[in-house]
Amino acid sequence: MTVRDIIRLLTEAGIDPADARSEARLLVTHFTGKPASYLLVHPDEDFASPALAAAAEKRAGRFPLQYIVGTWEFYGLPFAVNEHTLIPRPDTELIAEAAIRHTPAHGRILDLCTGSGCIAAAILANVKTAEGTAVDLYPETLRAAEENLRALALSDRCTTLCGDATTDLFDPSVTFDVIVSNPPYVTADEMNDLAPELAFEPSHALTDGGDGLSILEKIIEIYKNHLAPSGVMILEHGWKQSDAVRAIAEKNGMTHEKIMDYGGNIRGAILKAKN
Repeated sequence: MTVRDIIRLLTEAGIDPADARSEARLLVTHFTGKPASYLLVHPDEDFASPALAAAAEKRAGRFPLQYIVGTWEFYGLPFAVNEHTLIPRPDTELIAEAAIRHTPAHGRILDLCTGSGCIAAAILANVKTAEGTAVDLYPETLRAAEENLRALALSDRCTTLCGDATTDLFDPSVTFDVIVSNPPYVTADEMNDLAPELAFEPSHALTDGGDGLSILEKIIEIYKNHLAPSGVMILEHGWKQSDAVRAIAEKNGMTHEKIMDYGGNIRGAILKAKN
């Protein structure tokens, strides 16, 4: 199978041609070890690799590329990903960036709905004296986060906890300087319009099965009580949900600041207790 063959296969499967080109080269590099620079000038070299052919067919079925190669980068760090974890995305890097900015030296952070552990790991990798706790409801997902934290030499600074973020998991005296979460916020209606690849990601990590706000609301309601006096809560949410999240924050006595991406789109919110 050649690079050109894979590009054609992926394009015919409905993948954007530019993405098909980069993905084809990544797949060939992953399964043959040939560097991308080599492939640019040898697009018609035939690689007799059954594993590559099988992977290309799998990707043409819209199975996520990230799960095929098994790792993906987030905030400059490599993360192992599998079907028990959401795939880390650039939008979520804005949430991690805000959390890093607000985490003080020797601060304590809490990552609810941690998934692959990417947000917690990004914070701890960039705030070298911080300590964290990463929480997920699903044991298989939490194991993936634990493996990533170990691989990044961060597990000594991050406790993991299997638990439900819509319940209070801590003693009232436990507080954090930053509480961060990328919870399930996609609405039930929006689930019908997602890209085909999303069907392979864990639906329970994408949606609450309703309006997308129920878990966000619970996190705000419960975990505002676990913020240190100058602490912040940083939440990812849908671009249409900003007004609703602001209303929930105000109902809970918190201020609300939008997190915007570089294109001017809303990606999340920073909440603080009102003085």
